[in-house]
Amino acid sequence: MDQVLTMTNVFDELIALPGLRRLFDLAWRTFGVNPALVSMDGRRVVLFDPEARAQPFCRALNALPGGRELCAMCDRSKFLEARRDGHALRYRCHAGLREFVIPVIRDGQTIALLQCGQVHDRVPSAAEWKEARKSLVSAGIRGPELRTLFQRNRVLTPARQDDLLELLALIAARLAHSDERELQTVPGQTQAALGRAMTYIETHLAERLTVEAIARMANLSTRSLMRLFRKQVGTSVVDFILRRRVARARRFLQQEGRTCAEIAFECGFGSVQHFNRIFRRFEKSSPSEWRAAAK
Repeated sequence: MDQVLTMTNVFDELIALPGLRRLFDLAWRTFGVNPALVSMDGRRVVLFDPEARAQPFCRALNALPGGRELCAMCDRSKFLEARRDGHALRYRCHAGLREFVIPVIRDGQTIALLQCGQVHDRVPSAAEWKEARKSLVSAGIRGPELRTLFQRNRVLTPARQDDLLELLALIAARLAHSDERELQTVPGQTQAALGRAMTYIETHLAERLTVEAIARMANLSTRSLMRLFRKQVGTSVVDFILRRRVARARRFLQQEGRTCAEIAFECGFGSVQHFNRIFRRFEKSSPSEWRAAAK
């Protein structure tokens, strides 16, 4: 009983954070997905603008008899898996859509879950719809409009999904290690400055980046920029740059014909040795080992 009460109190603290909606809005504006914050028992869900932001297929499916219950059953099994293993999950739901669950971990304990998705890896084929329809029909769910809506659902390529997962991991870390004072809503100008800094970093990853140059592009002092990243992103400017370079390297490693040396320089690492060291720091394996495991 004490454990349930503690988890309830922690979840109440999380949903009371003033910056929570701003973080979720960032995922919506950037990737077109609408994250939900889910309590440990799966019974409480915080979801902003669910009607306006739901994918068309999922909205129609949930409106059909049995549709919502089927989705909830699928969600519960993945919530259990994420809580048990403590790792982010990328999986296909019962209807063939890509979904994501990311545990929010504080002091080694999962205190909540982030969930989002409802996307395709690519424009779905007729065979993929046939497979999804088979699963739905076996559960007693039929809807003449579902096929058209299935085709219209948002597409998020695997590379973009990697970027989304990185953003969700940053949000999860921010929630796990922040309190109400740290997540106060920032003024619009400050938020715009952060966006300018992130955009500049993303478009210049292959080049030499300095905190001073990024601050100038964001119209901030270097001290303000570093403080802003610590407060709003939960990491230093340098670590953010390294994370983005490693994320780009992962995408390149999945492509045929690129050597590790080429990838190192295309991602802004000064040498192969530096690339290997930073990649291992974040991925716990060398680039070549990661590439072999990803095949």
